[in-house]
Amino acid sequence: MKAGGVVRAGILSLFAGVAIAQMPQMPQPGPMPAPGQMPQPGQPAMQGSNGQQNGGRDNGDQRSRYQNAGFLGGWCAQGDPTKQTSISYNGAFYNLTNEMGDTSVGNLQGNNQISAPGWQFVTGTLSQGGSQIQWSNGTFWARCPTGGGGRGKQNLTGNWYPNGNRSMQCSIQQRRGNLTLQNENGQRATGSFNGKWNISTNWQGTRINGTVTRDGNRINWDNGTYWIRYRLYTQ
Repeated sequence: MKAGGVVRAGILSLFAGVAIAQMPQMPQPGPMPAPGQMPQPGQPAMQGSNGQQNGGRDNGDQRSRYQNAGFLGGWCAQGDPTKQTSISYNGAFYNLTNEMGDTSVGNLQGNNQISAPGWQFVTGTLSQGGSQIQWSNGTFWARCPTGGGGRGKQNLTGNWYPNGNRSMQCSIQQRRGNLTLQNENGQRATGSFNGKWNISTNWQGTRINGTVTRDGNRINWDNGTYWIRYRLYTQ
């Protein structure tokens, strides 16, 4: 190699060393911060009548209130034994039937008052030690006297129609106060009178009570349904 080439090569090597020495170092990444703990979700508040869930106790409390309020059973409008009325409970609200066979749901208000939305929201208040219901329209219902006002039982023998539906048929056979019933599904039950206007039936262990209207053409059951005689439609 010529002397000039050697000199140039040496100079280039010198400059390359200087450049390498002066190049800044790449910054090293700092340690990743440790992740904080995820917040734990709080326990939801249990909800119920007092902000706490109670596994359905509210429904049981309502049923107890409605059944123990003193409204259930047969009544006589204006205290007249020939004007039979009734109040039953279907598990959610009252079923009220007046002496004309008209019905309304009933809602318990407080411990001794009910409201009947189907009758223009008339309200009834228990009075006379629970023996009367005073209605806000100026009328009253009284507990029917037992054993008075005619002792003969209604004759319920014949065909009946559930909820007034003529496409379905039920039947009752009556012998000496004992009843044999059959509903629209062919299920059978036995029954008996608890008075002139009230009957008790047993549907294979399920007891259902009924109130017969004064004209003898309708039975209001305490499960919220009713049966009507066919002759009602021929009047």
